[in-house]
Amino acid sequence: MNTAAPRRSRPRGEARRAQILDAATAVFLEQGYADTTIDLVVGRAGASKATIYSFFGGKEGLFSALIGERAERILASFPDIEIENVDVRTALTDIARQYMDVAMSPEAIGLLRLILTEGPRSPDLASNFYRVGQDRVTASLARALRTWARRGRISADASDRLATQFFDLVRGELHLRVVTGLTPDDLAEAVENNIDHAVRTFWRAVEPRGDR
Repeated sequence: MNTAAPRRSRPRGEARRAQILDAATAVFLEQGYADTTIDLVVGRAGASKATIYSFFGGKEGLFSALIGERAERILASFPDIEIENVDVRTALTDIARQYMDVAMSPEAIGLLRLILTEGPRSPDLASNFYRVGQDRVTASLARALRTWARRGRISADASDRLATQFFDLVRGELHLRVVTGLTPDDLAEAVENNIDHAVRTFWRAVEPRGDR
């Protein structure tokens, strides 16, 4: 009995699926959701319509799949938060910098623009985008904040809300400006200024009471 073909079929299928998603991402980011067609994706991916429909069931399924896959890929570049044996304020600065590296990447900005356009029409897509990406990053910081609070490293209650507020501060108005196309001339400097202000502001709220 020849078992080689079944062993190879799944990797080939996964590679083809990934190739189609790469092509679809490029087309959606270039054309927007409304102007993207399966024919355009077929042309970019060099795939047949039948293959795309067999994997994704159509344009909406393709878009949903790429949002989930890209959010996972973007999140993968955000490392686990180091909790033990760290200076908390320095750790918060590192977390903020790693977060902005991800949030300000061209692909993340492009996907967010698509979500802002399509979210009202397809709320499940927006929910999936946040669940896979932002919600998991926020939950990771909340766990770290709870641990540091238990050990007296910070003074904090309601860690989930604090984690959300921290990332709100880190993104600030700068993120919205970039999403809307108002990118400053020196983006790197603007990001560092945002991070510095966010960490200083947040630290005043959570520093140990004995240090105040």
